[in-house]
Amino acid sequence: MKILYLLFAFLFLAFLSEPGNARGQCRRLEGRCFRRRCPLRHVDLKLQDCGPRRRCCRR
Repeated sequence: MKILYLLFAFLFLAFLSEPGNARGQCRRLEGRCFRRRCPLRHVDLKLQDCGPRRRCCRR
């Protein structure tokens, strides 16, 4: 039972802190938040409201 509890907690935190989640201002610009750098073929929309050390990026 403890294993199931830990697995659920891990999955919840993994999806909660997913780097691709966009916040309001970034989402309005059709962007997604990524850590530090934007992936290839993405345009850097700068920091916006993604949080510390994150960038708002759009394809």
